[in-house]
Amino acid sequence: MISNTKSILSRERIEMLVRENFGKEVVVEHITELTEGWFNAIYVVSFTGQGVHGFKELVLKTGVQSSKYVLTYERDIMRAEVLVYRLLEDTIVPIPKIITQDFSKSLVDFDYCFMEKLQGSNWMKLEEQITPENKEKLIAELARYTAAIHNVKGDFFGYIKDDKKFQFPDWSSAFQGMMISLIQDGREQGLDLPYDAIMSAFEPLWEILNEITVPSLVNFDMWSKNIMLAEKDGEYHIDAMIDHERAFFGDPYAEFISSATICGDVLKSQTFMENYSLISGKPFTFTRNDRIRLYMYNLYLTLLMGVEVYRYREEDKKQRIEYCNWKIPNDLLELKEFLGS
Repeated sequence: MISNTKSILSRERIEMLVRENFGKEVVVEHITELTEGWFNAIYVVSFTGQGVHGFKELVLKTGVQSSKYVLTYERDIMRAEVLVYRLLEDTIVPIPKIITQDFSKSLVDFDYCFMEKLQGSNWMKLEEQITPENKEKLIAELARYTAAIHNVKGDFFGYIKDDKKFQFPDWSSAFQGMMISLIQDGREQGLDLPYDAIMSAFEPLWEILNEITVPSLVNFDMWSKNIMLAEKDGEYHIDAMIDHERAFFGDPYAEFISSATICGDVLKSQTFMENYSLISGKPFTFTRNDRIRLYMYNLYLTLLMGVEVYRYREEDKKQRIEYCNWKIPNDLLELKEFLGS
């Protein structure tokens, strides 16, 4: 994926980062760029000899240069991802190991980290090879790991930042802050999207967000490209859950917007609900207000898809805006009909 947020590096600069982090005796053998990502540049770096800390390969993930435009919540976003990996280290959630990170911007003008290279492939690539029976087992794993992520609690609501302006005492003010920030970013770019219609629809609904009283860790980007699978004994299992950079502390059920792209509506999956409850320690319940909140999160995500077009080529940008201007009014109508039912 071509994106102007990617910090593309020459072999010489990658070798420099390797030397500075792991010593002059470490020799780089091969470097391969992984081009599927939509935001960060990612490289697989292989080494001769003993490698680094026993690893023959590592992944180098680069952040965005300080001089480049990003959305307000995307500033220093890699720092949130690394923190989430730290928070998940003592849980059942499988994650790659972070070997080192550098947020000083002393060597390069962006954050970066080196992490363990996973040997499997993502769920999207393997979808056609997964049997229905195997998929049920994967959904069970997904549910358990999702619940384990949500069992991690925060001290505030909102995106995971050190800056206090992103931290809120309740979920209603946090989600309003997320919406307002996103709309400001869209207006600053001159993007024609139905901001006022969304906020008008949300106006009588903010208070039900405060039924969420405990800030849970939410990945909010849990689609099939971010679920790595590995094969064992003729079946696939989840090897790692990656790309937690867009995580926040909030309503755990917001997760079901992106996970629905993998397993559909979780309320229609007994396997998901039973396994989620197994780890959450609570019965899986879903109220009318939960459904309303889900409509709100879905609208937020669609608006986000429109506002983030600054990264894309003009043709892709136009298509995305057209899609969002079609989808948002339809979603608002569906929400209105649900509220009236």
